[in-house]
Amino acid sequence: MFSNVLSKRFLEVCLLGACATAFAQARTPAPPSPAPRVSKPLPQRSNEGLEPFESIEVLRPKFYLYMDGNGHYLALSETLDKLSPQPIFWGDGEAFFVQQLLGGHSAKQDKTNSDEPDVFLSFNFMFGDPRTKRFSNEMVKKENGEFYITCTEKRKTPLKPVPAEEAKAIVKKAKFYKRRFMREPHLLVRDDTGTYYYVDKSAKEGEKDFQFFVGQRGRLKQAKLRNIVQDSEGEIFSTPDGSLRIIVGRDEAYWIQRNKKQTLVRVPIDMPFVFGELGMYVRQKMGTPCDDI
Repeated sequence: MFSNVLSKRFLEVCLLGACATAFAQARTPAPPSPAPRVSKPLPQRSNEGLEPFESIEVLRPKFYLYMDGNGHYLALSETLDKLSPQPIFWGDGEAFFVQQLLGGHSAKQDKTNSDEPDVFLSFNFMFGDPRTKRFSNEMVKKENGEFYITCTEKRKTPLKPVPAEEAKAIVKKAKFYKRRFMREPHLLVRDDTGTYYYVDKSAKEGEKDFQFFVGQRGRLKQAKLRNIVQDSEGEIFSTPDGSLRIIVGRDEAYWIQRNKKQTLVRVPIDMPFVFGELGMYVRQKMGTPCDDI
C-alpha cells in the first residue's frame, strides 16, 4: 500500500516538473539556428593548366599589335618574313594564344624606325580553326594599308595598328600560350539510328585522360566514364556500372547496353563536323579569331 502511494506521488512530481519545463520553454524563445556555411566559389582560372609558349621572351620586344576595336588583338613579330614566318598570336591583351598557320606569305618594308607599328608592306596568312573548313580563314594586309581578318570567308573584321608605346605596355604584361583548348578527338562511331558515340582525349603529350559523349547530332552529352581498356586487340570504354560499353576492335565496333549488342559504324574524324556540328564544344573557346569575330 505504502509503495503504491509513493509511486503515485513520484509520478505527480515528474509530471509537474515536465509541465514546468514545457511552460518555461514556451515562454523562452528558442535561439536562432546557425546560418549554413556557404563557401565562396573558387575563382575561375580559364588559363590554368595551359602550356606557356617557349622562348616568348625572345619575341616579346619584337611584337606589333593590331586591334579590332572590341578588345581583341593580333600580335605579329617584326622578324616575320616569307622565308621563316614567326608565330602569330591572338588574344584579349592579357592572354594570347599561338595560331596554327596553314600557309601564306609576307613582304617587309625597309624602314629604319623600329617604333613604326605598321612595319609590314603586305602579307596574307591562313590560320586554322577546328570548327571551320581548311583554308577558309585568313588575315590579309594589302599594300594600300587595308588590314582585315576573316573567319569562314564571310565574317570579315577590319584591324588597325596599335600605337607603339601602347602595344609595348600590353605585350610586356601579357601571357603567351601554345594553345587554349587542350582536347582532341580520339574515336567517333554511330549506330543505324543516328546516335553518335564520341571519345576525346587530352592534348597533352603522355596524358591519358578520356571523355565520353553520346547522343544525336547536335545534342551529344557527356556520360561518366570509368573503365578503359587499351591493348593490341582494341579498346573498351565503359560506364561506372558497366552497363554501357563501347568495344572497338581492329575492324569492328560495338555498343553494349545491358547485354544487348549492337554493331556500330566508324565515322572518319572530320574536324568541322566534330567541333561544329555534334554539339560537345559549342561553348568552348578555341583561342582563335573565330571565337570573337
